[in-house]
Amino acid sequence: MRVLIVTYWELTQMGGIWTYVKQLADRLMALGVEVDIMGTNGAKNEVYIRNLNRSFSKDKVWPMLQAKLNPTDLPHFTADSLVAYYELNRYAFEMGAAYLGVDHYDVIHAQDPVAAVAIKRILNRNTPLVTSYHGALARETFYDAQNSNAQLTLPAYLQSKRGRYFLSLEERSAEQSELILVSSHWIKSTLAELHVPEWKFRLIPYAVDLPSYRAQAAIRFRHRKPAGKKVIAFTGRLEYIKGVHVLIKALSSLKKIRSDWVCWIAGEGNLRDELYTQAMKAGVDSDIVFWGKLDNIPSFLRRADIYVQPSLQDTQPFSVTEAQLAGLPVIVSDTAGMPEMVQPEHTGWVVPPQDAESLSTLLNALLQDDATRTKVGAAAKAWAEQHRSLKEMGMRTLHVYQEAIQMGGHRK
Repeated sequence: MRVLIVTYWELTQMGGIWTYVKQLADRLMALGVEVDIMGTNGAKNEVYIRNLNRSFSKDKVWPMLQAKLNPTDLPHFTADSLVAYYELNRYAFEMGAAYLGVDHYDVIHAQDPVAAVAIKRILNRNTPLVTSYHGALARETFYDAQNSNAQLTLPAYLQSKRGRYFLSLEERSAEQSELILVSSHWIKSTLAELHVPEWKFRLIPYAVDLPSYRAQAAIRFRHRKPAGKKVIAFTGRLEYIKGVHVLIKALSSLKKIRSDWVCWIAGEGNLRDELYTQAMKAGVDSDIVFWGKLDNIPSFLRRADIYVQPSLQDTQPFSVTEAQLAGLPVIVSDTAGMPEMVQPEHTGWVVPPQDAESLSTLLNALLQDDATRTKVGAAAKAWAEQHRSLKEMGMRTLHVYQEAIQMGGHRK
């Protein structure tokens, strides 16, 4: 079997989609499947097949696309700069994928609705399409918009032209896919609201390569935590949807009560400077270390005492699973798919989303209760080791591919 795993998004070493793609590809190849990985290289503005070192420069078609998708001929199309950006890049991605070739695969596994729609448009044969939904794109863009308009509500956004555009991408990709992979009941219910039939869904939780994780964790992190202080950790992209601003606000309240802690934040993103400024204004900049991108998160987490995932929306963050495997008590927001990863007060805690005071209160309680942290962290590790097997995820995904092949691709 030959499989193309494809995403419209950039393939980087940081972020959940790359973690999923890399681990799945490795596992499938161990099972004898031929796997190619296609994505975008933003630095070079190209579409490329990562493992084959083949690429297509979007610069070749960009002038032509800009000329055709112009404000004079298509005023409604170009009225929203974000929609125009997505459409220009989607067409360029389509052309790149067509140039690189997609018709010789037995199954195509898209990692997002944009890639699914693009690939389906260029297929010349009935190749089965399986699509993974790692998040709810329309809702993610809502949170980005809410960052600059705090009064904006989700229902109002989803009725706007921009909201309807992103919903249409999700609807079209779901309709054109033979089968749909989801990692949580939450993302399944979100897609079900778009009238996706129940029979299309296959729920397979994310997993971690446990031997690889343990090997990384065995390497000692190069920095010790400050004497007499416990480490509150976060790992992930520094973007609004990840809720790091909520964590900093909670730490500002926590500092008024106690100072026996430090917060370590690992990750990069476009809000890095804004978050650092927020920390300075809140008087906690000396209590927070922004580590930037780290190559060994399991080693980093060995120094931590508590892990916080304050996201406004997240499906099944790998960062939470990595923290659980490190034996850390985790705190997650009570939204999206995150509550499905935690048994409250047994393997972690759930706090209301964007509620900095509740988070601060819980952090205060955990910092003064070593026994509870140890007990809950141990239970979290045992749960993750039992329920996050990469071998099982790989085998179940392969079965979905085989099922899609038996169903046969349907025509565009």
